[in-house]
Amino acid sequence: MGHMDGGRDSAPIGDNSIRWPSARITHIGLNVSDLARSVAFYRDALGMKVMKSAEGRFATVSFGYQHHDIALIPAARDSKANAPMAVGMNHFAVEVRDYEEFVRYYGRLSDAKVEIERVIDHRTGMGIYFKDPDGNSLEVWCENLPNMAAAIAFGTTMSEEFEENHIGYPVDGDQLYRDYQALKAGQAIGDSRGLDLLE
Repeated sequence: MGHMDGGRDSAPIGDNSIRWPSARITHIGLNVSDLARSVAFYRDALGMKVMKSAEGRFATVSFGYQHHDIALIPAARDSKANAPMAVGMNHFAVEVRDYEEFVRYYGRLSDAKVEIERVIDHRTGMGIYFKDPDGNSLEVWCENLPNMAAAIAFGTTMSEEFEENHIGYPVDGDQLYRDYQALKAGQAIGDSRGLDLLE
């Protein structure tokens, strides 16, 4: 399943062409001390559009080219520096080209003995969360929707379900990887998220 709009895989530059990278930085999450103040800052000072907002719990803002460039997350009250959910970077996300690349990254991280904290289906995309050697949080991200126009439309619609569960759903990453390997080998697999996304 490709998630990019047509034309992003390569673009002519003179006599040469460049290929869209297999991974790129796509968004960051920030823990903020005052969510309303931060929303106002990114909206008013930088001209970003508020895409989704669950009062007091999170907000996403974008320059308009994707469903979110920054996720704003309330920091823990009275948290000390470097404590979980302290003010500062929550995570940064690396977007991969498609679902197949996403699952390969899961295997690559596992092979490198990186502790994977969780895999989440965020509806607009899938995320694998882990830390670098210094404890910085990273996410490998893959879009779920067929193009960014669909993702932006989804990214601006608040539903009762989204209001209740704005994070998404946990996914068994090991099972995704086993299903992917079985599919690549031409074997049938049971009902799973991996099969849904590869169709």
